[in-house]
Amino acid sequence: MNNLKSLLTGKYMLWLLLAIPGIMMTLNYAKGQFKYEDIMHITGEFAARMLIISLIATPIRLMFPKTKVAQWLLRNRRFFGVAAFAYTLLHTIFYVLEFPISKIVNESIELSILTGWIAFFVFIPLAMTSTNAAVKRMGRNWKKLQQWVYLAAIMAFAHWALLGLQGEEGSMAGALAHFVPVMLLQLYRVYKQKFSK
Repeated sequence: MNNLKSLLTGKYMLWLLLAIPGIMMTLNYAKGQFKYEDIMHITGEFAARMLIISLIATPIRLMFPKTKVAQWLLRNRRFFGVAAFAYTLLHTIFYVLEFPISKIVNESIELSILTGWIAFFVFIPLAMTSTNAAVKRMGRNWKKLQQWVYLAAIMAFAHWALLGLQGEEGSMAGALAHFVPVMLLQLYRVYKQKFSK
């Protein structure tokens, strides 16, 4: 009974819950139920939301240190970080499959697209070193590497916001609505950790 409870509430269940939206998106796109614009919007938003959840874990713990939610977020933030990369990868795959390589190369110098590519490539080593074995092997260097997630977050925000400036409907509003609260929470984290007595 305890094994079943552990399975239903443990990491495998969390992985399943995080994967289901991506599986459903891909199946619906393959069936023609989503247009390209729809799938790009949805995968991009899911990537951002997973990243945001991983980033708010520490500030939430600082604000509410004794709550179970804060402890759960902190304990599972690596899962959300890897999920953010997985949805970013899915987002990138749909983009690459949609256009010829020449168009992708030409667009890559545009700031709105370049920032997306930077976020994607920063995510790769972060995701690859998110295992317990990597944490143990890298020691203090693991935390230093994981600090690059903030660059990925800035680039993801810039990518989303700049698409809005180019006329993509709802992009600027969506970027601000998702990332401004995270920025405020991160400022609180810095204040609490560096300046608060």
